[in-house]
Amino acid sequence: MKCLRISFRSFRNIEEECVDFTDGTNVLFGENAQGKSNILEGIYFFARGRSFRGAKEKEMIRFGDRSASLSLDYIKDSDKYPVSLGCEILGEGRKIITKNQAKLTGAKEMIGAFRAVLFCPAHLTLVSGGPALRRSFMDIALSQLHPAYLDSLSKYNRALIQRNSLIKKAQSEGKGSQDSYLWEIYADQLSRFGSDIAARRLDYMRLLSSYIADIFDSMTNGREKPSLTYRSSCIGEMENGDEIRKEGRETLFRSLLDNIDREIIVGSTLYGAHKDDIQVRLNSKEAKTYASQGQQRSLALSMKLGEGEIAKKISGEYPVFLLDDVLSELDLSRRRFVLSNLSDRQLIVTSCEPDIFRSSDSNTKLLHIENGRLV
Repeated sequence: MKCLRISFRSFRNIEEECVDFTDGTNVLFGENAQGKSNILEGIYFFARGRSFRGAKEKEMIRFGDRSASLSLDYIKDSDKYPVSLGCEILGEGRKIITKNQAKLTGAKEMIGAFRAVLFCPAHLTLVSGGPALRRSFMDIALSQLHPAYLDSLSKYNRALIQRNSLIKKAQSEGKGSQDSYLWEIYADQLSRFGSDIAARRLDYMRLLSSYIADIFDSMTNGREKPSLTYRSSCIGEMENGDEIRKEGRETLFRSLLDNIDREIIVGSTLYGAHKDDIQVRLNSKEAKTYASQGQQRSLALSMKLGEGEIAKKISGEYPVFLLDDVLSELDLSRRRFVLSNLSDRQLIVTSCEPDIFRSSDSNTKLLHIENGRLV
């Protein structure tokens, strides 16, 4: 898969611009706060359906303007003709998304069409950070590969919000017999969608663990052995996704019904996919506790590179790799390892140091960004 070009109007600090990309390495360079990351944000929007910075849609509209628009042209390796995705962001934050000028029902219908792997400085804390970061890593990767996963995740999160509201109501008004049927309804929804989420995450982690082992072996010359384990909040150890969908669903259902009084005291739902985590080990020890900062960063690098390998295995082609100012955070050896491993696929990277990419024998395009313009 290749990103051919992206066009902007009134997006962030970009008044109007169109950027074309080569099949190899594309370097968006310039001083800080000039708009390099804004271009990457626009590209990744079409892979994820939202800003990777956590911004609301209306915050992406250029200051003083009423709306913004962006469009992306990409082509799959197996296709003859490119596909065009477009998005208009209106002042109230509403989005109008199109594919080849045909209006889509929303971002969910777009996700999975254009696939990209993003690597930014925040991802360097994948191992050392909290469980939410690792869950987000899995959710984003799986949503691009499996539309059914995104559907389960959306329905699970909706049911979770509703159940937490019911818990808050019970805190102030009491459990109430009039709401008794709702506890069972939400337990059924959370266990059904939650077991599907956990099943897909478990299978993904098993596959990712094998890729990480190979990548890390190459990075460290075989000196260290990493492994990943999916940890569920209540389901426990399961062999595969099918087992979770059957036995794990019932276990989660019972946990949600048997612990309502405790959850009312705490004020939130204590069991389910929103509490799960990935345990990362290095040489059989928990990496978060025992690995050095350098080892943790190497593991994070391996996880992101492995994400791309799984995308290729499932879809048949590599996604586009987006590196947002991450190379400046790495030492020379890790920087070289990343660039050498991505040399055979499309890479779009932001950097304040274009000289590290200059090479007469590489397919590299340098794009100077200044004040939201390609200069």
